[in-house]
Amino acid sequence: MKVNAIIFLLAFLLIACDEGLKPTEPEQKSFLNGTIHYKNGADNWPPEDSCFAIRVVAFKSYPPQDIIKELSEGNAYFTIKSLPLFVDSSSFSLEISNTPVEIKYIVAAMQYTSDITAQKVVGLWSLNENRFEPSSVFIEKGKSYSIEIDVDFDSLPPQPF
Repeated sequence: MKVNAIIFLLAFLLIACDEGLKPTEPEQKSFLNGTIHYKNGADNWPPEDSCFAIRVVAFKSYPPQDIIKELSEGNAYFTIKSLPLFVDSSSFSLEISNTPVEIKYIVAAMQYTSDITAQKVVGLWSLNENRFEPSSVFIEKGKSYSIEIDVDFDSLPPQPF
């Protein structure tokens, strides 16, 4: 009787452990990568005292209503650290979570004082004939996308906020 109970218990455990120790699938991350090109290169930047940081921000909505709210509610993705300043071009990479998701407005933003909220759009991603009309991109899970943003400090896009 005890032998049958032990065999039954072992059989039950083997059935219950079906793939229980199987490694989990690695998370499929999605990225928005790209390059920012600065028209006329490093010599055409604003004065040093008016350029504190350059970041790329990708918004789920256009136009964004309140940048702080958009960021705090997870409706925007951004480069945490500033991209290099006073260069001809720079590369960036944003990890996009909560995929699939449509990104409707992707910009290069310049922080122009030491106040983190002092931002202005200096370039935007557009595939349209009108370079100031933003394009959107649908980000799928596990895929990477590459874009280019042109910045012309002498001809800035309209400011959405």
